[in-house]
Amino acid sequence: MRKQLLTFLLVITVLIFNLSFIFSISLKSFDDTNVIKNIKYLSSDRFKGRLAGTLENRIVSEYIKNYFKKINVSPQKQDYLDPFQVYAPIQINGSPMLEILNKSGKIVKEYEYGKDFKDSFLNFRTNNLQTTPKDEIRIYAGGIDIIQDSKSFRFIIANDNFKFRSSFISDYRSDMPILITPKVYDDLITYSKKGYSIKCFIPYEVQKTNIYNVIGVIKGVNSKLPPLVLSCHFDHLGEDLSGNIYSGALDNASGTAFLLELARYLSSILPPDRDIIIAAFNAEEFGLLGSKAFVDDNASYLLGGKAINFDMIGSNNAIPLTIMSGKNAPRSVLLSDIQNYCKKTSVDYLIEFEDASDHASFINQGIDAISLCDADFSRIHTPDDKAEFISKSAIDRAYKVVWSEISSYAYTYSPMFIYSKRILLSSGVLSCIFFFSLLFINIKKVE
Repeated sequence: MRKQLLTFLLVITVLIFNLSFIFSISLKSFDDTNVIKNIKYLSSDRFKGRLAGTLENRIVSEYIKNYFKKINVSPQKQDYLDPFQVYAPIQINGSPMLEILNKSGKIVKEYEYGKDFKDSFLNFRTNNLQTTPKDEIRIYAGGIDIIQDSKSFRFIIANDNFKFRSSFISDYRSDMPILITPKVYDDLITYSKKGYSIKCFIPYEVQKTNIYNVIGVIKGVNSKLPPLVLSCHFDHLGEDLSGNIYSGALDNASGTAFLLELARYLSSILPPDRDIIIAAFNAEEFGLLGSKAFVDDNASYLLGGKAINFDMIGSNNAIPLTIMSGKNAPRSVLLSDIQNYCKKTSVDYLIEFEDASDHASFINQGIDAISLCDADFSRIHTPDDKAEFISKSAIDRAYKVVWSEISSYAYTYSPMFIYSKRILLSSGVLSCIFFFSLLFINIKKVE
């Protein structure tokens, strides 16, 4: 009886050892070095800020598509590229201009783009202005509004040397918002009171265009279960008219690179219980349009599932990890689970309720969703948001937190169990013990 038990235990431990050994060779663990490498690549000048509607944004979508292919992440539908339409700002011929004309039409003052004035990038429903005596001018502490027929123009005082660039919002209330210095603000008021004309031109126009989300899936054992969505946005704010590139390393090449590495790792382990959707959204900087298009198209499939979005991962480990839910979100089980994990493992965190990233599109359709964010706003939406400021330790922190939720929600077993070095070593040692115990019994029996 003892010999049979030892034989059984030997077979089991050898089997576990062999499986662990095979998987330890084939396993491609999450590697923050790959994340840094992709952040540097995606935020490089070659992509000119990845503005939705540009050629460079399209090239990035192809890069993500090919990356999914390379790591054996399947397309969710027939193709990885999921098209939708947006209104996007397109640069046209001409130079930006702000000048003052006297009553006879002579130029009496010219201002320099990037020094005295700059487009806010919020909207370009119209791209030129020349005031007339009939226009209504409203002066307030922070700027000047000009109402001309059915159009509204806004000059806004900026105090940051025009580094900050806003997201583009096609339905923004002003047709042409312009940033100006306090000195230009005073000038415009003075010249307007003299009856002089303000003339302004910005070489952008808004065009309707097709752009793409990139959507993949790691198929689960049971695709009828509500899926887990892991997402990011890969677009940013492009290049201004002075040639300054808004690289968007933290916002959001970091979240994109994090998602790509997470997808690579997940595709290398055993299949999950449920489908895991890997979604790289476009036009987040236009008002969460890519995620909204995706959720609207897949609402019934997503219902009952969960979504974890990555927006700004890796700023600084000294900054708490922000867990962001929606403004009017109902109680979130997902948020509670991640909050509890952070408490247990002493991860410094904050909770915010804002519709400031793509999680909001899911919440608005009744799907439990959060965004993980290293909320360092010191450089984002400026040309200073560079890869050199990314922190590996913050990337590792985000991975540790999100893995706790992925493993508990998408796997009935812990995939790390059979890949654990402890299991490998323990099963090896036990196999040796059982083998030599059997050998000892057989020798003793012969004697």
